[in-house]
Amino acid sequence: MSTDGKRWSSADEYPELFPEGGAADTSDSAADDDSSHDDFDVDAPLVDEPRPANHEGRRSMRPSQRSRSERSPGSRRSGRAPTSGEPADAHERRPRRRETESRTTDRERRPRRSESDAKSNAAAAKDRDVEARPKKKKKSGSKSVSFSDVPPPEKKRGGLMGFLFGNRKTVEDEHPHLRKLAHVQRTLQDIGFGPEKLVFVGAGGDEISVREHMNSGDGPHLLGLVTTIAFQSKTTDIHCEPSASGVEIRMRIDGTLVPLVEIPKAAIQKMYGVIKVLCQIQIGGKLDVQEGSYSSVAPGRRSDYRISFTPSVHGQKLAIRVLDAQNAPQTLKQLGLPGAFVKTISAVMKQNAGMVLMCGPTGSGKTTTLYSMLRSVDFRSRNVMTLEDPVEYQIDGITQINIDSEHGKSFSDMLPALLRQDPDVLLIGEIRDAESAKIAMQATMTGHLVLSTVHAPDTLSTLHRLLDLNADPNMVAAALDLIMSQRLLRTLCEECRQRRRPDQEDIRRLGGAVRDAIYEPGGCRKCLGTGYSGRRAIFELLDVKKQVGDAIHGNPNIVQLRKAVQGTAFQSLRQNGYSLVAQGVTTFDEVDRVIGVE
Repeated sequence: MSTDGKRWSSADEYPELFPEGGAADTSDSAADDDSSHDDFDVDAPLVDEPRPANHEGRRSMRPSQRSRSERSPGSRRSGRAPTSGEPADAHERRPRRRETESRTTDRERRPRRSESDAKSNAAAAKDRDVEARPKKKKKSGSKSVSFSDVPPPEKKRGGLMGFLFGNRKTVEDEHPHLRKLAHVQRTLQDIGFGPEKLVFVGAGGDEISVREHMNSGDGPHLLGLVTTIAFQSKTTDIHCEPSASGVEIRMRIDGTLVPLVEIPKAAIQKMYGVIKVLCQIQIGGKLDVQEGSYSSVAPGRRSDYRISFTPSVHGQKLAIRVLDAQNAPQTLKQLGLPGAFVKTISAVMKQNAGMVLMCGPTGSGKTTTLYSMLRSVDFRSRNVMTLEDPVEYQIDGITQINIDSEHGKSFSDMLPALLRQDPDVLLIGEIRDAESAKIAMQATMTGHLVLSTVHAPDTLSTLHRLLDLNADPNMVAAALDLIMSQRLLRTLCEECRQRRRPDQEDIRRLGGAVRDAIYEPGGCRKCLGTGYSGRRAIFELLDVKKQVGDAIHGNPNIVQLRKAVQGTAFQSLRQNGYSLVAQGVTTFDEVDRVIGVE
């Protein structure tokens, strides 16, 4: 009988467990019955039966699949038989081996691996790690945009701990397009504020604060992220282009469209709704061409936006023109004009009467240059007025008028009324026909300084077009002072541009401006993988009275005009572009893209 009141069983009752001891050991068991519970030898050596040759097969079998006769004699599954002189019930009183001892014994029983096997296994594991590791991108030479991959969501705490420590999951972690936009916004240059500081102002004066909608994933939140990225990258246009799978947002940066992110249609519709409310555009009804405008206000920054919705097969396409005055040059020197050009233009802007024409394709910066000329005028002593379609930048101190195109009004219709306002300086958005050209030159002859634009490729083509509009050659020679053409060239990124030696064709193009090396675009994170960062204007200035004044009286054609400027200080756009290539500012490919192949 044990100390806890339980009866010990004799070994004779279990002959299958104790075939060797049997009843003969009962006396020994009785002799030790009064012994203490701790008298047995805990450190007695364990007896392991030798494994049969087919132990691998036996190890794979479940214990239930083995017959009782296959088990080791005297074991209760994996025990040992009592030795002679040991009580038959010692196996019952012996404490079970610790789990660590069992594992240690199992490890000792396993066959040891050789040193060569360990090295081969380590090498195989290393190879698998190298194959699984993503390949590193090259720092230069990559033409892909650096922000094309969606960053993985951050691991954040939720519940009470996340609430207390401010590390809760946001809506950006749940939506890949918002996570991508937030990643790009944090990566680009700091402009002093984030999307939460933006306030959108509608055409009717209504305001929508992005702060109230942050981390919500709704329309104001999405529009705030896109607008902030546009500020950081100096974007001029934002395109939302629908497709079967979603809507892709692309931004025109330095004159080239760069893909930003693809957004689900359900999410973009929320942003469309916010823009339509700001522009006071009907949300429901038949899809049609819709246009409008709104503004945004941030600390120290105000920007205007012109929008246009156009129906397409997969839904409405949205184009946003970003009119950010922060990016517009304020003075003639900031335009990058040569010193001689600045001196010539400044002298004309001080005249009481005269005419300056700007030419170039859409997006070449004509309006920006004209505004810089206007800022050189003293607004306090002179009456400055503009007639535009539409007004792009608002300038304090001058009167700006939009063309009423909805009621069929044009420049030629509104110019006579504008001249009755006694302007000293008059900016006309564009000379489109013979009537507006005639009125503009008459205004110059009556004592007004007139600035305007003409859609023509270069200065000599502009002069030839005026003559084609049946303008009097004598009036053109008397009224016209300057014609300036310009283009915007992308400049090479200084972080990743690649140096190379010029070949024979490069030397022929550069002429006397040959250098030891020229540069090609690379590609890095700073320039979004394009190899270019920023833009620079090149100019072509024609001083009409000095360079072609005498030739105009004979109503010349374009070939005669080109001969007339030979031997003068006149420099073409291409010549100015090649000079920037020689200085390492841009490339031949960029000059050919903007001006045309030679």
